[in-house]
Amino acid sequence: MEELADRIYEVVKDYRNHDDIKITPKKILEWSEQFNDDSKLILTELDNFISEVYISRQKAKKYVKGHVGKYIKLFGYSNVTQFLMDTEFLDLQQSHKSQPAILQLLDEVLDENFSVSYKDYLTFPKKHYIYFDDILASGSTIGRHITEFLAQTDDNDKKFAEKILLNEITLSISVFCLHQWGFSFQDFRIIKTFGEKISKKINWYSNYQIENHAKFADQKFNVAKPVKGNNIKINSYLESLEATKYEDYAYRNKTDPAQETFFTNANSRIKFEDVITEKGIDIINKISGNIKPNLRPLGLINPTYKIFGLGTHFFTWRNIPNNCPLVYWWEVPGHDWIPLFPATNRG
Repeated sequence: MEELADRIYEVVKDYRNHDDIKITPKKILEWSEQFNDDSKLILTELDNFISEVYISRQKAKKYVKGHVGKYIKLFGYSNVTQFLMDTEFLDLQQSHKSQPAILQLLDEVLDENFSVSYKDYLTFPKKHYIYFDDILASGSTIGRHITEFLAQTDDNDKKFAEKILLNEITLSISVFCLHQWGFSFQDFRIIKTFGEKISKKINWYSNYQIENHAKFADQKFNVAKPVKGNNIKINSYLESLEATKYEDYAYRNKTDPAQETFFTNANSRIKFEDVITEKGIDIINKISGNIKPNLRPLGLINPTYKIFGLGTHFFTWRNIPNNCPLVYWWEVPGHDWIPLFPATNRG
């Protein structure tokens, strides 16, 4: 157990260090002990996939550098200065969100590699617009920002969507992680509002994809999603939800994925998914008063969806997405639950 905790620590040790949060092997063990007899299973599986789904600050900088290089090549620039003169990095999120933090990394990358800052070129006319974010899960925030961007007009009352069609400007979305299911929703949103031609013109770039679309073939299902069985607690919880949409997405088909690559083996996956779903239900049952309809054992979700949550397993140095299972981030006085990744700006 100590060896497992030590290995996990080496991956996640910079989590929220900037906020004076210090994860230690001891704290990892304390978190795992809350799963009682299943504590070793939880740590074994976490150790198996954590390096794949945890983005340290240094790894994020490497990703950002890769994104910049991709766009310089895509748009045919021979030097970074002209690229920066022509490019606007959209800054649309609140100051405590991930986009400003990534733009800070962008400026560090540009300074360290080219001795320039994108802020020195803000007043130049722009041809390229790039939207950075850490993760597209449900994608609602990104979808809203992108549709608002496409609907805005220039000084001649020409919509940005039209300018993209005329090849006057480009729009690119760069994320570290993208959920296939969430992306399909936002792509449909763009098509429905502006047409398929616009959708095809947008550049999407991600470093890691979560394959969780229940209707797509050969998905990895690199999330946690229980199989429907005889677990009374899990089945009863789902039936108690008043939500009505996407109930056929709630459970994972036992034959999916066809080949297990995320967990150590198929049987351990089933056990792991059941354990964290049950613990998430226990956490919700400790809430006194009204329970927010978007709160689910496997993370926050659209309140109209009759599912357990997205079961997202993706973490960054600065915060944990609220689409991740509650067992990782829940921290409420009196609930007697220790989070592995204490969340910030969660309420």
